[in-house]
Amino acid sequence: MKKTLALFLLMLALPAFAHPGHDSNPLQDGLLHPLTGLDHLLMLLGTGVLAALTGRSLTLPLATLAAMFGGAVCGHLFGDMLGMETLIALSLLVAAGAVLLPSRQLLLAMAMPVFALFHGWAHGVEATPSAFWQFSAGFVAVSGLLLAAGFAVGCLLRRHSGLQKAFGGGLLAGAALVLAG
Repeated sequence: MKKTLALFLLMLALPAFAHPGHDSNPLQDGLLHPLTGLDHLLMLLGTGVLAALTGRSLTLPLATLAAMFGGAVCGHLFGDMLGMETLIALSLLVAAGAVLLPSRQLLLAMAMPVFALFHGWAHGVEATPSAFWQFSAGFVAVSGLLLAAGFAVGCLLRRHSGLQKAFGGGLLAGAALVLAG
């Protein structure tokens, strides 16, 4: 019942995920942005956890970080993209599903860098053009730290399947909270 309600809420609401106005102190805003945008925070921690659960390798977090930065450059150069918020929301569902479905973990985890492209795209769109590089330096640095923190949590979760499910459920609930407003 809880999963059905969470899934319903995820499909019902699609808020704007952008957090514009990053021009007063772009480096500081970039450093804080991944921590204040719940959608980005959940995706980064979830991807770090998945990296630890699927291969104990840093390849997935590094690919995610590179895709996120590439997406930011695209957002900076090309502007907003139709359906970006939907893809960001879908990334949270995929991360939660990957944690909750061990038989599909590797396949779903490999999709996270693709979704990171759209998270980054949102960063590039919301950054003030004249402050893009400073804002990007901040969000890339903190995103890397969040991926590493997620990886560390994932290393602990490998030994506890019950906690893995609780983390996946938390990701799903967090995704519903993000989408509900």
